[in-house]
Amino acid sequence: MSDTVRIGIIGAGAVSDYHHVPGIRIDPRAELVSVCDPNEKLLEQRKSDWGISRVTTDFQQMAADPEVDAVIIATPNFTHREIALACLAGGKHVMCEKPLGLNFSESAEMYRAARDNNLRHMTAFTYRFAPSMRYVRHLVQSGSLGQPRHFRSQRFLDLPETSWGWRQYKHLAGAGDLFDMTIHRIDFAQDLLGPLKSICGAVAQYAPRDVTADGQSCEPSEVDDWSSLIGMFQNGAVGVWEGSTLMKGYHNDGFGYEWAEVNGSEGSAAYQLTDPNNVLVSLNGKPMEKIPVPREFLVIPGSPRDPEEGVPSTVFRYDLVYEFVSAIVEQRDAVPGFDHGALAQAVADAVLTSFEDRTWVDIVADLNGEA
Repeated sequence: MSDTVRIGIIGAGAVSDYHHVPGIRIDPRAELVSVCDPNEKLLEQRKSDWGISRVTTDFQQMAADPEVDAVIIATPNFTHREIALACLAGGKHVMCEKPLGLNFSESAEMYRAARDNNLRHMTAFTYRFAPSMRYVRHLVQSGSLGQPRHFRSQRFLDLPETSWGWRQYKHLAGAGDLFDMTIHRIDFAQDLLGPLKSICGAVAQYAPRDVTADGQSCEPSEVDDWSSLIGMFQNGAVGVWEGSTLMKGYHNDGFGYEWAEVNGSEGSAAYQLTDPNNVLVSLNGKPMEKIPVPREFLVIPGSPRDPEEGVPSTVFRYDLVYEFVSAIVEQRDAVPGFDHGALAQAVADAVLTSFEDRTWVDIVADLNGEA
């Protein structure tokens, strides 16, 4: 590998433009060298947008390219496994958007392929890098909140009720809000409090999504636009999660509403996505109050990002690429890895099973086999 980590992006859509390319641009150790997407018109646009000349519509070509060290996969859910396995077989380090696969089995297979090839792997759980979430984690890990007892998460969006395209069909997306949004909060909760032991979950669908944004008819949605679960952690703590894309009045310029909270025996802490540089804390019996996130938690250690620049709810996402590149350069595991992505997917899968069977489900997630 050269002194610079040469990165290829597979999937040239909004997520790459919004998160990944800016993260590459601010990291002097990284360079965007190639872009892949089946949409030739979009590729032509990205040549101008991103200042890139090497493009392809064939991910296999990028997987085999000796001039690419690492890839970022930002494609539809049903393509993740095939693309990741090809890139890993080609010796590429891989960061992949969530959910890793359509189920735990696919995600665990991706993890094993990366591990067995001694390649760095990362799941794009963006919210792990929000300053407020990083500080809440510090409060939990340091014991400042005492013994953790309860986790609570709400993620509300007010999205149009028109078609989601591929995202609304089970064989292409796996699930809706559950796999798209709630899975982030499952991951964060397990990062804070450790593995979940058992869950009881439910999903619901209210929007048929049988019309496109331009008024064309399409096949109706098959996936959830609301999801929720109650969970019991191995350490004795409990949790409650709720997510929805149909919460009227919560659009907030696309950022929606989010609240995540941990209650311990000695205090509580909460964060809001729309205000990620502040945190709500209660310690020593005092009421919850908003305080600034300490400066050392505003960016991950070493990140070149200036926390004073940009929209706070956007710019923390650039640290995702910095962690990926750091893991490659330092030859260590990236956090969160494919293992974290697979373990979160095991819980999300269990939500669907729980609702179908109307029962509690124990979480069994063997990364060396199948759940």
